[in-house]
Amino acid sequence: MQDKDASECAGESGLTPAAFVSHALELKDVPLRSGPRMTVAASTDGCLAVGQSARILIFEKTPGGYKRVLKSVTLPDWWHVNADGTATLPTHESMDVIVEATYVWNGMDYEFSPQKSHRFDVALDERRPYEILLRPVRGTPTAISGTVAYNFGNDYVFTAHAGETITLELINHVGSRPFVALGHDDDISHVGELGRASRWSGKLMKSGTYYLRISGADESDEQLSRYSLRLTIR
Repeated sequence: MQDKDASECAGESGLTPAAFVSHALELKDVPLRSGPRMTVAASTDGCLAVGQSARILIFEKTPGGYKRVLKSVTLPDWWHVNADGTATLPTHESMDVIVEATYVWNGMDYEFSPQKSHRFDVALDERRPYEILLRPVRGTPTAISGTVAYNFGNDYVFTAHAGETITLELINHVGSRPFVALGHDDDISHVGELGRASRWSGKLMKSGTYYLRISGADESDEQLSRYSLRLTIR
């Protein structure tokens, strides 16, 4: 009842806290192979729903009680909390695309792991990595190729430094032309994008993590289209 959402829903239900927990939460004990003992509380009550998703909490059992180590949302009955210290919590990114977000126990709490997470396109019945790590060599073009559909593409992540120049070139595509954009960390606006051009070049103003996002350009791109690009950092 120290959780705000659970406390408010319990109050609205008119039930005692113990009765509300019994009614509104599915509880599961998950001992980790590394030693800690976890209790998963997944909501089964509409008051705790977030759209099509349910709230889910993970608590570590400690000598002093229970410590909350993760609070998130997931599709009901699709979640997996495993003894190896991973928790996979699928949610809808769009109507057809599900993000299978995976969290990893780091000894203190569960931390989101992009490297272990995936996106799954229900209509295409295809799963691919949440993001793909690139290690471009300065001055040497990096070839990138793959397939995209609307709302389903590839996110490439790499590190670059202020003052460096990035060049993006669309070599060819089969099917619809992809949407290609370059972003920095969690900035809302793009650093650059190809648009209708086949080449973009720009000098970076910041150091840090950059994301090259490639996807279908509009809703008509329901089938997979193939692309080939070249990324160069100087």
